[in-house]
Amino acid sequence: MGVIKLFDKTQFKIVPGNNKTKSERKLPISFIKDFLFFFDILPADLPKLISFSKELEKNREFVITNKEKFNSLTEKESEVFTLVIKGKSSNEIADTLFIETSTVSTHRKHIKQKLNLNSIFDWYNYAKAFELI
Repeated sequence: MGVIKLFDKTQFKIVPGNNKTKSERKLPISFIKDFLFFFDILPADLPKLISFSKELEKNREFVITNKEKFNSLTEKESEVFTLVIKGKSSNEIADTLFIETSTVSTHRKHIKQKLNLNSIFDWYNYAKAFELI
């Protein structure tokens, strides 16, 4: 099976002094048609594809913005974070990690402070963005 050439790179040559933003650049219609055909996407599916693309971009930006904060968690805090996201109670986490329940509470408090978490939704956003769920 050979390689299918979907577009010619010269179509996308950037012209010096072209100050168009990404959203103002236009793709040749042949590229779009080839893309849709290659991935077997119906035109009716485009709104879903666009929505999915925007969600991916939002998650990518969240990871870039919060990566340093998330990486500041200690190993135990990361373990506690993962167990909290999995729905474990403080007692269950303590039993799993062989630590006191009060220590789990302290780790949870530090996680909230480091990541600036105010609700379970914030915990979920981090877990989703950093692919823990």
